[in-house]
Amino acid sequence: MRATRWVLPLVLGVLVPATGARADFGQGFETDVSGWLAPVGYGTIERKASGDGGITAASGGYYALVTQTDSAPYTKFDGYRTVWPGSIITSVDIYLDTAMATGEGFDYSVAANKTDNSHLRDFIFHITQDTSSSAMFVGASNNSNFAPIQNLESGNHATIASTGWYTFQHRFYDNAGVLAVDMSVLDSLGATVFTQTLSNVGDTIGIVGGNRYGWFTNVDVTGGIAIDNSSLVVPEPAAVQLGAFLAIGGLGLLRLRRRRA
Repeated sequence: MRATRWVLPLVLGVLVPATGARADFGQGFETDVSGWLAPVGYGTIERKASGDGGITAASGGYYALVTQTDSAPYTKFDGYRTVWPGSIITSVDIYLDTAMATGEGFDYSVAANKTDNSHLRDFIFHITQDTSSSAMFVGASNNSNFAPIQNLESGNHATIASTGWYTFQHRFYDNAGVLAVDMSVLDSLGATVFTQTLSNVGDTIGIVGGNRYGWFTNVDVTGGIAIDNSSLVVPEPAAVQLGAFLAIGGLGLLRLRRRRA
């Protein structure tokens, strides 16, 4: 059983729902990998005991290992949405190993859906062990070329300096009638190491249905990558209002930290 608690982060820019939020989808891989799909051509997702491969689960006793063939596994969360719910937050913990081979990397996308249940747009995190610097970089964009991007340092990016679990979070919200997505990476202590907001003026809220999939569009990492605690939350209106109030007051936004009871 998963419990939730709320803590104040050290920086502004990352919303996480306050009181009244509900977990619409949650998978910590404690008993199975249900909710994650790996049809033919989409690699594998395999449940692993904490400690297997030298990786301690982010929480609980298990995590999942994701690999690719032509592409990699994906989740539909609790189903594609065609009615805009007001705000959506998705999250997944990913184990980043700074000893990853130079040139390797992966992309993770959460896509927006239209009201007619067709695809609107992808919002993609990129992780690459850069060939020119041998540093691990993270960036974000709306496109994937299905291979590690080797010029992340030319745009908004951050350096991942330490091996460990990181939380990759998408927050979808209405910004003056247009869809905006805050994309944030947080370390195991809750500190923000990367953040970027993506928005397109053509993505008016009237055509946005909500979330579509969460998808590792490519995993070009020897042995695959470890993931844990994938979730989707739709905050209740009161939670959204409280988060906005705290941001305006300069107290920061709230981050959801998952712990197992």
